[in-house]
Amino acid sequence: MSKPRKYPQRVRGKPFNLQEAKIQASILLKSLGSPDKETSLHAAKRFQRLSEFADFPLAEIPTQAIKHKHALAVIAMENGFKSWADLKSEISFIVGGFLNKWFANYQEAKVQQQESGGFLFPYKNQFFICEAGYIERLGLDSNDHDWKLIGWDWANPSDKTAWHRLYKKWMKIQEGSHE
Repeated sequence: MSKPRKYPQRVRGKPFNLQEAKIQASILLKSLGSPDKETSLHAAKRFQRLSEFADFPLAEIPTQAIKHKHALAVIAMENGFKSWADLKSEISFIVGGFLNKWFANYQEAKVQQQESGGFLFPYKNQFFICEAGYIERLGLDSNDHDWKLIGWDWANPSDKTAWHRLYKKWMKIQEGSHE
């Protein structure tokens, strides 16, 4: 039996999002440099999740050249993502109000997508299939020809060039939502 998945939490009444993750990383980094030894060691223990600090004794971790990127990686891992890059690329696809089909592995998701259609996406170590309404809610055109070229599969696109075009459109939408 697999262990339950950990999903991004609501923090201080706000939904977990990219900005919240960055704030948490800044707090973690400041905690590491805290003059309070207990606070600093607690933060150091969290940094041991990263392979580059896993073998360091807790007391030595605060003396290392730890950067903001390390704190971002810790926050991503604590929320079930493999890396900060995965968190950044996947978290924006979490949109409320849609009942998507979830799968533990890619093969199951792909079989379901081939049988029933839909758009296949990765999320952490899982996969989900959504309908066109979800894509439209994200701000993308569900009828964009590039979807067909990638096989409606964001996780394993048939055409990498078409995927890059869709990704650029997605990034443009994301830039506009932060203005």
